[in-house]
Amino acid sequence: MSDSDDAEFTREDLIEMIGDFMTGSMRVEDLYRSHLCDTIVHRVFDEFGAEGLAELMIKVENRGEWIVDMLFDANDLHDAMFKHHGAYDDDITSKARGTMAMAEMNKKIANLRKRYTKKIVDEIWECENPSEEQVV
Repeated sequence: MSDSDDAEFTREDLIEMIGDFMTGSMRVEDLYRSHLCDTIVHRVFDEFGAEGLAELMIKVENRGEWIVDMLFDANDLHDAMFKHHGAYDDDITSKARGTMAMAEMNKKIANLRKRYTKKIVDEIWECENPSEEQVV
């Protein structure tokens, strides 16, 4: 046993060791969560197909208190590809996610979401409080 083995940990060493441990634990938790989600999605798809995934999405949306809309699916992309180019691409959905057009669409959707969130809550307020004048 050397003198370095007997040396005491400094406060910085301890903080670094705890940080490394926590980072490792977080990676394990992230990996577990990712694996569990992947397993659930594959199992639902294998047992119930796309209809099962649609139901799972509805359940997730309700549980998360989210409002999610499917913008389009692979069939929409396949139809457009065939109509405009007479071709079929098995990987069109994954390729679509990396396009500039998809990035542009997502940016526009984010801007629309901001605008329409106010309109939606104002409409709800008006419907639920018809006698009050709306504050502009």
